[in-house]
Amino acid sequence: MQAPAFKDKKQGVSAKNQVPAQCRPPSDSTQVPCWLYRAILSLYILLALAFVLCIILSAFIMVKNAEMSKELLGFKRELWNVSNSIQACEERQKRGWDSVQQSITMVRSKVDKLETTLAGIKNIDTKVQKILEVLQKMLVLNSSPQVTRPLQPPKVLGFQA
Repeated sequence: MQAPAFKDKKQGVSAKNQVPAQCRPPSDSTQVPCWLYRAILSLYILLALAFVLCIILSAFIMVKNAEMSKELLGFKRELWNVSNSIQACEERQKRGWDSVQQSITMVRSKVDKLETTLAGIKNIDTKVQKILEVLQKMLVLNSSPQVTRPLQPPKVLGFQA
């Protein structure tokens, strides 16, 4: 037995410090193999890395969400300003159309007054012509056989029958 120990001493390694290459065979049949402990430890490490990755992704999502919220608030303000501008423009346009409609109504009433005045003037003109005809007939009946020229109706406000 000394020979193998001597060989180990020559190589600089004692037999007590050596780790066996394989796990010891289980002395009990319910004992778990040692490679299973390493596999479970690896799975725990992977699980911890997955949780860290989830935390990092959640933080990234929260940062992006905050940025998008700021952008949406900016868009909301711009939309509100545009909406107010459009409302003001619509009100100005409505006031403009109201004034145009008032002007149209006023012009129509004045045109109606002018039409009634014109109709009255035409009525007066026809009455004057009838009076002139009556006067002419009376003049012809009352006058001697002299040649008389017919009376011309006067021009009334530029109208002539």
